[in-house]
Amino acid sequence: MNIRKWFKREQPISLKWKWGVLLFLGFFVIALTTLNFNYYYYHQEQRSAIKAVYQENFDRMTEYIQAFDYLYQRPSSTDLDNKQLNSNQQSQNISKELYQYISTGLNDDLTIRLFNERNQLVFSNRHLDVPTVESNKQLVETEIKDVLSYVGRTTIRSTQSGENLGVLEYIVQPQALIELEKNQRHIFFISILVLLLVAAVVAFVLSRLFLRPLNYLNNALDLVEEENLSEMRMRRPRSTDEWSDLTLHINRMLDKIDLYVRNQKQFVEDVSHELRTPVAIVEGHLKLLNRWGKDDPEILEESISASLQEISRMKGLVQEMLDLMRADHAEMDYKDEITEVYSTIRQIHSNFVMLYPDFNFYLDIEKNPDDLYIKMFRNHFEQLLIILIDNAVKYSQDRKEIHLSVSTSLSEIEIAVQDFGEGMSEEDKERVFSRFYRVDKARSRDKGGNGLGLSIAQQLVKSYKGSIKVESALGHGSIFYVTFPILTDQRQIYKSKQKAIRKTL
Repeated sequence: MNIRKWFKREQPISLKWKWGVLLFLGFFVIALTTLNFNYYYYHQEQRSAIKAVYQENFDRMTEYIQAFDYLYQRPSSTDLDNKQLNSNQQSQNISKELYQYISTGLNDDLTIRLFNERNQLVFSNRHLDVPTVESNKQLVETEIKDVLSYVGRTTIRSTQSGENLGVLEYIVQPQALIELEKNQRHIFFISILVLLLVAAVVAFVLSRLFLRPLNYLNNALDLVEEENLSEMRMRRPRSTDEWSDLTLHINRMLDKIDLYVRNQKQFVEDVSHELRTPVAIVEGHLKLLNRWGKDDPEILEESISASLQEISRMKGLVQEMLDLMRADHAEMDYKDEITEVYSTIRQIHSNFVMLYPDFNFYLDIEKNPDDLYIKMFRNHFEQLLIILIDNAVKYSQDRKEIHLSVSTSLSEIEIAVQDFGEGMSEEDKERVFSRFYRVDKARSRDKGGNGLGLSIAQQLVKSYKGSIKVESALGHGSIFYVTFPILTDQRQIYKSKQKAIRKTL
């Protein structure tokens, strides 16, 4: 089987195993490095301590031998029979006092060799092939037949006469230290095996612990259905970490999805409800034409005119419904768009003055104000003003006068549209922003309204973090107030100006 194809068919490695392997390797490497460092440090400390003890003995023996004027005197027969000298020991012409001193300090770890001034061996407590080392008062660490050894070689000069008495070789093979290091190596390897096991367990536990929030999110998202979308939300962890942020973002995403689903359902319900009447009217006229309209020109003209009027109203209704759906998420689609308020209001005011010459439109605004920006797409701001002013025109049949004013505070701008028309009752004021609600249902059809304009206006304002309210008195007119936070980010304003300049080039 082709290995590459096999890997392609296999399921990808789970994140739990990836994290587990990564944590295992990281923990094992760190722990192994620490263990190895401690072992090496303790190992060196032990050797340094042992070496210091033998170095002191070596220095003391050197000083003692240098106090002699001669090394030549054969030891007595009792000294030759001393148990501290084995069969390999030899002593030639060495003084009895020196021989006794050396023999007293001998042990199984220590080898002493004395050479006379002619480099002839005059004393050795055992036969040992020692590598040649330079004369040095400091012990040198080396290996003799793979055994740790400390070797020192120094020239002996009499402190009394200054004559060269010979050479002292001091060789130590610390068996206790060697055995201890052997045991420590066994412990070290056992520790590595234990460390492997502990690292595997810790890595597995930590990977499960780290990924527990992700598993919770996966299981919770599997339960999300269209029916429970409004109620199902992720429980935010008590900790304030990346998992908590992810949970917050998922909940926000679910809120947006829920909003889209509800808007879609609302759109279908509203359109099906509102289109029922015009469709029935068109159907009735077509049936009338089918029965009698073929031979009656008057019925034919009336039915065609009525059908075209209803179809035109249906087109307007569908367009307004689409505008209302877009208004629900306008701020997300145009989050970087900004608008200069004063110039836009002047333009809309001029358009209505030209469009309705029989009306008096008054604009209350500063003469030469500084540019003032809000975070809103310009087309949406224009649409909002058109809805409010057009609504004021529709309901101002007697006193054809519209007032448009702008006021500012430190952080907000307020736009007011006032008419002196029919006004509204308290019940109408509470429901005026509802979908398909018309104050005067009998006259609204003649005015061409579908009852969606103010709903679109309210949704646009809310989408851009603003507020809208109405004050009205029945028979005296209404005032609509719209408030937006003023944009103070000069960097964003500068980018918007540069973008506008590029468009004009």
